Amino acid sequence: MQNLPPRVKKVWFLSTMVQLLILIIIAGGYVWLTNNVSWAPKWGLSVIGFIIVVIIGFELALIPYRYRFHQFAVNETEVEIKNGFFFRSHVSIPIARVQNVDINQGPLLRTQKLFEVDIATGGSTHSIDGLNRNDADRVKERVMQLALEAKNAQ
Repeated sequence: MQNLPPRVKKVWFLSTMVQLLILIIIAGGYVWLTNNVSWAPKWGLSVIGFIIVVIIGFELALIPYRYRFHQFAVNETEVEIKNGFFFRSHVSIPIARVQNVDINQGPLLRTQKLFEVDIATGGSTHSIDGLNRNDADRVKERVMQLALEAKNAQ
């Protein structure tokens, strides 16, 4: 099994900061609500603040563990993707079922020059997030080559 590049931790950190920004905007909306309507309780902001601290603290604390449990492997018969710390998942995608492989890059991945490889089958799409450009190209080419060979063998 192969680990993701360490730079993916920065992407996860940035993602948590975006979540924090959204939660702060929600808290700001609640402050506006308490100032403009009489039925909104003032103590609600304390509850929202506590929830924000717990969620963001939990997300930040789990980044090293999340990194440790994200792995993938490509072999002749399947693509394996393992992830999750509390709720672990181990997905095995048979090579013969692969229909398409795409490489994508969102704004947070772009900040670290990382890419996401999406492997599509008939029923679903599975992602390997946070690969270097060379690794993403290599995974895509390898999976597509193996999928073509498997389809030709049938």
